[in-house]
Amino acid sequence: MSDERPVPLAGCDRLYYERAGSPDLLIVSDLPMEASAHTAMRQMEQAIKLTLKSRDFRAGTHSVGYVPCDDSGSSGTWSASRCRRNAAEAARLAKVVGVIGTLDSGCARVELPILGRAHVVLVAPLNTASDLKSSARAQIARLSASDDAQAVAAARFIRDRGARTVAVLSDGTRHGNVYRAAFGAAAARAGLRVVRRRADAAYVGGLLSGRTAAELSAARQRVLSGPIVLAEGLGPAAQLATEVGPSAEGVYLVVAGVPPERLGRAGNRFVRQFEEKIGTAPHPYAVYAAQAAEILLDAVASSGGTRAGTGRAVLATKVVDGPVGSFAFDHDGNSVPAPVTIFQVKGRRAELVRVVNSALP
Repeated sequence: MSDERPVPLAGCDRLYYERAGSPDLLIVSDLPMEASAHTAMRQMEQAIKLTLKSRDFRAGTHSVGYVPCDDSGSSGTWSASRCRRNAAEAARLAKVVGVIGTLDSGCARVELPILGRAHVVLVAPLNTASDLKSSARAQIARLSASDDAQAVAAARFIRDRGARTVAVLSDGTRHGNVYRAAFGAAAARAGLRVVRRRADAAYVGGLLSGRTAAELSAARQRVLSGPIVLAEGLGPAAQLATEVGPSAEGVYLVVAGVPPERLGRAGNRFVRQFEEKIGTAPHPYAVYAAQAAEILLDAVASSGGTRAGTGRAVLATKVVDGPVGSFAFDHDGNSVPAPVTIFQVKGRRAELVRVVNSALP
């Protein structure tokens, strides 16, 4: 049936709605489907569809359909022009009450002013940039721990390992410098002294690239015997180990979110449903997409289905035992608590060390 459905938003996929007629309202996702994370992005779309279908495409008295959009450009990553176009299309179509996305925080920065003027809420499963905040001009509900929150978790982990001094490095990229600045502030609050030369531990901010091995070597030269902790952008751990080789052995990686093995009852129930329907285990991003869809549908049901009412209801949400746990949103739209997971690279795999700020058992 979905193959015969119209394309409500120019440049996006066909409407997903397995009922007769047309839905009263629409939710939209915006993800880079041509990115290197294509499999994860595809699973996020599948998770949203499963959530809608499990609720019979209804939110309270309203029927709800789904339109997936692709914000990737010719380089395979997100495109500012496509992010802008997709947001404008979502804002233009009156039936759209919420957007789920994006992968990259830069795309969210482009979209938020456009969606904000139309009173369309952005529910962000993955965006972590600390400057993305809900305001009177634009509403965003963030499910993942911000860069600042991840930095706090990293600083406390290093302190708890017995370190008193820390070397703070960046790979020179914009992301690396942002991570470094956030960690420097968190280190000071945690009682760690940032030093330029030999230190008890090291923190490295950046993005995984051909320079990463050299950055890790530089970090090891600074550290006496303590931990080397990496920002999320240098993962995932398995890819880090594959691309960097032995120099990644033993390093720690700080990642926003809850890993599949620490999910609660609702999360495990979704994993089983996904495996049954899709035939494979879901990527962790898919669990967060399902949570985002649940939040939007519940908000529509409780608000009367208007854009402004849905946005207010999203930010007032208090999730109890949802797919990614129990949490609410603060005045900036950040989830509280916001779990952060610390992995250690051992061999070519990631070993879970600790999950902090989680409301899960």
